[in-house]
Amino acid sequence: MTVNHGGSLSKQYFISYIKLVQNSRNSSIETAKQITMDLFFRMDKSRYGQETYKSFLAAYHELKKES
Repeated sequence: MTVNHGGSLSKQYFISYIKLVQNSRNSSIETAKQITMDLFFRMDKSRYGQETYKSFLAAYHELKKES
């Protein structure tokens, strides 16, 4: 997925991203979260700004409730 460095990414973006990771690697939601932190954020929560990281966490919590 292409990332625009000019703005915050939405919760919906991360729902799609985490689901893609989860489906492509046949992993749990917790594992998909860690993979996203490793690959997308490169273990730096502030890499794309605070709002983007908050959207990521909101997406993770929503997906965790669903599973």
